[in-house]
Amino acid sequence: MVKRKDIDRSGWDPAKCQGFSKSTQRQCNSYPVHGLTVCRVHGGSSKRAKTAATRNLEQEKLIRVARRLGTPHTDLDPAQALLDLVASKAGEAEWLRHQVELLETDGELWWGKTKESEEDNPMGGKSETVQEARQHVVYTLLHKAQDQLARYATETLKAGVDERQVRIAEQTGAQFETVLTSLLTAIKATPEQMQTAAAEIPKILRNVGGGPK
Repeated sequence: MVKRKDIDRSGWDPAKCQGFSKSTQRQCNSYPVHGLTVCRVHGGSSKRAKTAATRNLEQEKLIRVARRLGTPHTDLDPAQALLDLVASKAGEAEWLRHQVELLETDGELWWGKTKESEEDNPMGGKSETVQEARQHVVYTLLHKAQDQLARYATETLKAGVDERQVRIAEQTGAQFETVLTSLLTAIKATPEQMQTAAAEIPKILRNVGGGPK
């Protein structure tokens, strides 16, 4: 009789049950229970095995969703990676919403320079600037971020993550943006620094969550 410790499992079919058949002295020819690596005969029918199978299937689903949404956090629990993605996108959306409010205050949301040309003539160069009533790019980015946030939250919920955790992640992201804005105000950032921050903070938030750039 072949002892368990002496069984050579190299070259076994990973799609088949990983149990050992005593009758054939080879790998079991049955297929494993969904979510497990063994068939019912080799332990897949027990209550503990069924619980493990359910847990494994839930984890696999989380991993698939995390990969589909672009989270590269292979060292994190997939559920946490998804929550981080939701939080970072919520922070980005909140930051952009704040920028839109500033544009509305300054009357710049629907106006922008669309054309500038210079012509040479005997009297010197002539510069012409054309402004049109066009939606500001920040407004467009805000709507894109809000749409992405809604998608991330929905996908995370469908993957089985608790709704309360998803809502907390959204709140955490928005609060993080508030802290950043308050910090810039506290250190009396110059208009130039604020402009730089407006471009960089969304990138930082995306990098924190590991989401698509």
